[in-house]
Formats: sequence, structure tokens, C-alpha cells
Amino acid sequence: MKKIITTTLAVIVLSSIVLGQGSRMGSASSTQLQVVPGARYLAGGGAAATAVGLDATFWNPAGLARSENSIDAIFSNREYIAGITNNFFGVSTDLGGLGRFALTARTFDVGDINETTVYQPDGTGQVFTPSFSILGASVSKNLSDNTSVGINANLIRESFGRVSATGLAFDLGVQYSGLFLDDLDVGFVLKNFGQPVKYTGEGLGVLATAVDSDRPLEYYKIDAAAFDLPFSFDMAVAYSLAGVDLGLTYTSNYYATDEIRFGASYDVAGMATVSLGYQQSGVAQDSDVDWYENPFDGVSFGGSLNLQKLIGMNMSVDYALMPAGVFGNNQVIALRMGL
Repeated sequence: MKKIITTTLAVIVLSSIVLGQGSRMGSASSTQLQVVPGARYLAGGGAAATAVGLDATFWNPAGLARSENSIDAIFSNREYIAGITNNFFGVSTDLGGLGRFALTARTFDVGDINETTVYQPDGTGQVFTPSFSILGASVSKNLSDNTSVGINANLIRESFGRVSATGLAFDLGVQYSGLFLDDLDVGFVLKNFGQPVKYTGEGLGVLATAVDSDRPLEYYKIDAAAFDLPFSFDMAVAYSLAGVDLGLTYTSNYYATDEIRFGASYDVAGMATVSLGYQQSGVAQDSDVDWYENPFDGVSFGGSLNLQKLIGMNMSVDYALMPAGVFGNNQVIALRMGL
């Protein structure tokens, strides 16, 4: 165990040095991977250390194995920015000695957009509907009573008009409970690493005449640039003090400013939980983007209601109200069930 802890701390230090920069800010693809789909852990303070069940497939897949149910299911809806709606569905099952397996799906409803072009800036009369989805598969296993590991594989699919892109992102995490102190939990997770994503399709064809050529007017394909996934590294600690669960997460983003998240929750007689979260982003080191302010910084509120004592089913309802800057607030509602 001491060797594992020493190795993990070394990885943390090296990752903080390598990832702690803002020079690549805004140049990543598939940033929908970073949109929080659930409500239970609000802004994510300490979530990489304490998240369990299907919520953990976003925060840290190592927590998936810590569910006490044979089967879990979840559905959530988030009213995101600019009228975009994010839906999340997942189901997981216990595979015995093999660990726990989960399938998840995240979709983003952007709505219809009127097509415009350089030559028809007022519209062509055509309408297209962008489509963004993330299909995930997760495997997690308890290595001991105190340690669990997990991995996610997320298939990303994006399309609009006649162009589309497909990518594969991976998350790898570990959780330790009772590390050094009985009520101290620690978690680490590498998120969204994989090959760059590149758009292809008929929509990249442009009608043009070749320069210094006798060729007639014809279509030429534009070779779109490839962009890396929004790679990040989360380090989290959580501690229970006087009945209040406290959590802290530091997120080192390779393509955005780094973030610090705080969380606090209190259990009310096993019937409900009230939660408070706070997120604060750092300042970009690149002087060209020092004006940037993360719209999701600020205070979030939420809670969970345990319905088992009311209806006799292992079911909970979660709610979160998150800040979104000039876009107002985001509301997230989730329904969790277990067997």
C-alpha cells in the first residue's frame, strides 16, 4: 500500500507540472465531455474521492464498484446554456468477482438551426439539427475493502449538416477510503484521454476553380484540422466532520484554466441530504485570454430525497441549481433506482 501511495503522489506532482498551463486554452474538441450530467455531487467538490454508483461514471469510474445494489439505474435532465438540454441515462450490474459493469448514454438537444453561407448570410432556407451524443461503457473493481479502480470508454459522436466526427475518450481512476485517517477519502482520475477528433463528410466540399490550372469549376474537399480531447486530471479529498461531509477537488485542465471545487453535504435523518458547492477557476497564463471568466464559477445548491421510506422502493430524487454566468442558472433533476 505504501508503494501505491508513493507512486500516486509522484504522478500527482508530475501531472500538475505538465498540465498546469493555459497556453492551449480553447483549442480542444468534444468539450461536451466536461458537462456534468448529474445533480448529486453539484460542482464536484470531493466527488472524485466519494462518488459511488452511476454518478461515478462521470466523476471517477473507480466509485462504480462501491454501489451496494445488485443493479443500478439513473436518468437525469439538465437545462444547459442557450436552450440546450442534456439527458443522461445509465444502468449498471454487479458481475461478482469480475467487478461491476455499466452502460451509459448522454445526449444533447441543440434544436434546429437555420443554414447560412458566405453568399447567403440571411439563410438558404434549409434547416439542420446538430447531434451530439456520448455512449459509455465502464468497468470497476474493488481491490480491497479500501481501494477501488475503474475505467471508462466513451464513444463520442458529433454531426451537423453533412459533416460528422467520431472519437473515443478514456477515463482511468482510483479511490482510497480511510487513507491515513478513518474518515479521509482520496481519489485521482485521468479524464478524456484519446486520439484527436477530426470532422469529415460531404459538407467539407467547396465549389471552386483551381489556381493556375485549366480545370473547370468543380468541388474540392477541405481537409479539416484535428483537435485533441479536453484532457484533465482530478485530485480530490473528502472528510466527514461533525456529521458534515466535506470535499475538495483540484482539476488540472490541459486546455482550459485549472479549477478548485468545494463541496459540503449534510444527511437529514437518512431521509434527505442538503448540499452546497462552490467552483473557482484560475487565471489563464496566456495573456491573449486573460479576460476569460468561467460562467460555471460560483455557488451551487442542491439536495437528495430518499423515497424508500415513503414508497417502499429503493429510489432517490436529486436536484441541483448551478450558476451559468450570463446564461442564468442551470437546473439538474435526476432519478436514481437500485435493486
